[in-house]
Amino acid sequence: MKSSLIRMRHTLVIAGFIIAIGALALATRFFVGGDEDTWLCEGGQWVKHGNPSSAPPETGCAPEEEPKAEVVLPVTGYASRRTYKVFGEYIQDRFTGYHVGDDVEFADMKERIPAVAIARGVVQKISTVSGYGGVVVIAHEVGGETVTALYGHLDIAQSPLKQGLAVAAGDYIAPLGENKSKETDGERKHLHFALHKGDELKLNGYEQDPAKLDDWINPTDFFEQHGVKVEEYSRAYNPLVDLGGDIFKIRFAIPGGMEVEYVPQIQALNVFTLAGEGTARERSQIFIRYFDAADWQTLSTVTIHSQEDKNVGDGNYPARRYDIAKKEGVADFPYQPAWRNQRHIVTDFKTGPGYVRFYVVAKNPGLADSVYQAVLQGMQTVAAP
Repeated sequence: MKSSLIRMRHTLVIAGFIIAIGALALATRFFVGGDEDTWLCEGGQWVKHGNPSSAPPETGCAPEEEPKAEVVLPVTGYASRRTYKVFGEYIQDRFTGYHVGDDVEFADMKERIPAVAIARGVVQKISTVSGYGGVVVIAHEVGGETVTALYGHLDIAQSPLKQGLAVAAGDYIAPLGENKSKETDGERKHLHFALHKGDELKLNGYEQDPAKLDDWINPTDFFEQHGVKVEEYSRAYNPLVDLGGDIFKIRFAIPGGMEVEYVPQIQALNVFTLAGEGTARERSQIFIRYFDAADWQTLSTVTIHSQEDKNVGDGNYPARRYDIAKKEGVADFPYQPAWRNQRHIVTDFKTGPGYVRFYVVAKNPGLADSVYQAVLQGMQTVAAP
């Protein structure tokens, strides 16, 4: 009996020793230089660590999806193609009033241009509307608030959407309608994009009363506030294609983040910031007028604090820089930005000898002088075609 117990103990000791050696071998199998012999999921694919004896698993290693943006731009080229009518700009053509959104121009492109939903939401309306052609209106939910977007001039026959359908940011809406077609109600190929708070259905593209622009959201501000960068694109004013070009025979660089409004009531050009509330006139930075004469002229309604002769522009045009202020008791200048009634700098330049056209380039007191000087030095006169 005693010898049986001794043999059993020996057996257990040997078994324990064998198990210990097996465990050591197993540990050696899984750790080489401190790394486990296995397959790890990295960047959406299985990566060998150590020297695993088995093949990599066939499933279970999907790449991590990047979080989807809450807000996106409605069309490619949004920044660079807003060259005709933007938020707050006064327009007088087929329609008259203050433009409530941004127009993104594609008349130069034959390709089909897709418009997409800027955020998640529900389709309020998809229909043909006078002045637009195809229209889609979506009530979007952004940051816990409802904002309604109008997407105009679309080929809605190619749209998968219907009223009441839910959409996510980036979902396809429809292609832009073709240039001068029924899809755009005879308008050029472009996207009219407008935003307002709440879910009220609004279809107007213009406001007659500038105060009513407060009911609309400047798209540039909206995208910036929601982390979507709208790049500051810079272009040149071109009298051959831009509004007012039949009067202003000049070409100049429009500073980045700005655009030009033609003011038909007084035949003037207004260079204004794309960002900001209110009308384009309320966001004015440079205001350009003209007169025809043989020599320099000044208004009797202003006080001249100083003046300096110089040359400006590509043609080294003779110029005169004035520091002026409107005289007390004089009525505010109509159709001009409010800062024109304050003390500010104006530069007049003469386009040639004799009786010729003078251009008057006024500067908002808050605009950096370097930006103003860059516009002046880039001025070019353009011969009539």
